[in-house]
Amino acid sequence: MDNFKPKVTVAAASMLSAVLGTIHAFSVFIPQWENLPQSDRAGTSLIYSLALISLTISVLFGYRIYNRIAAPAMFIAVGLIASLGLALSAKSSSLVTLYLTYGLIFGGANGLGYGYALQLAGFAIPDRRGLAMGLVTAFYAVGATAAPMFFAELIRQGGNSLALTVMSIIILLVSTIGAALLYWSNARYEIESDSEAHRLTTNLKKIRILMWLGYGTAVTAGLMIIGHAFGIATSMGFKIESAIRATMVVVFGNMLGGFSAGFIADRYSSLLLIRWLPLFTALGLSLLALVSETSWLLVFSALGLVGYCYGAIIAVYPVAVANIFGSVSAAKIYGQIFTAWGLAGLLGPWVSGWLFDCSGTYTTALWLAAILSGISVVAIYRCELRLRIFSET
Repeated sequence: MDNFKPKVTVAAASMLSAVLGTIHAFSVFIPQWENLPQSDRAGTSLIYSLALISLTISVLFGYRIYNRIAAPAMFIAVGLIASLGLALSAKSSSLVTLYLTYGLIFGGANGLGYGYALQLAGFAIPDRRGLAMGLVTAFYAVGATAAPMFFAELIRQGGNSLALTVMSIIILLVSTIGAALLYWSNARYEIESDSEAHRLTTNLKKIRILMWLGYGTAVTAGLMIIGHAFGIATSMGFKIESAIRATMVVVFGNMLGGFSAGFIADRYSSLLLIRWLPLFTALGLSLLALVSETSWLLVFSALGLVGYCYGAIIAVYPVAVANIFGSVSAAKIYGQIFTAWGLAGLLGPWVSGWLFDCSGTYTTALWLAAILSGISVVAIYRCELRLRIFSET
């Protein structure tokens, strides 16, 4: 029975991660929110940007309170705050209030819950940390994938207000169930003490910077394409139905990457994975940039490869951080490295759109994304060199 309890902890963390992942279904709310007073596309999009910033800040500083609150209480707190943010958003009648309710409150609770669930799962099964953390990341993607269809139906019946209200109830229920499971499994977050925490040497600090650069360039490349998969397909001559399928291929690849990457990371070097995955991303991007005719097999394969690599990269990085810096310091260091994802989320999709507006095609954006993937490979290779020197001294 005791061997079963850690699995229950991972299951609870994955459940919470799935409902929090629905934050990335934001685009379905845009049409109605654009009808609010003094609202436009830029102002409405800022809601999501603020949510991403709040999410990133919570992951960055969340480690300061992870060990101060019992695991069940943390799940309840995240559920209450996230649910409150959505419930207030359902009643909001202006962009300013949405900036506060959805952007700051829901976004902040989202990052706090995701970061905590990720680290808690890693502590639950330390000998299979890759699989545990990979599942939490993958279920976050599952929530983001399933939510748009669910929300669209609720919006059709009762508008944004109904969709947000229902989701606030679901998050509260799931977090409560998750808290009960954590109480039963006696889940605990490892306490970080001064004696256990890493005192980063100059070499480890440089490794942290290189991993930040490697992560940032890798996910920027992925997000540039994921955010424009539909547009890329249509610009290549695909009809609407085929372009939608192309988007689904990217999403499916993303989920598959998250589910499988952790399993692979437990059997091979996580550092080796985060070096090779961007290389395969660059391969997929180059194929998309070079294709001169509508070949659904080639385009779908390349998009699926980019989606897979992105899902795998975001699943393996927290494992690599824990392996290099130690599980005790993992939350703090990963929070710092995760700021690269926040920056990528703000810039990547926008840069792709801007380059398309300038040239009328996605070719330049594809080549730029491929170059960024190459920079990620170089950054992680330098990490490996520094770690080799570190281990020999």
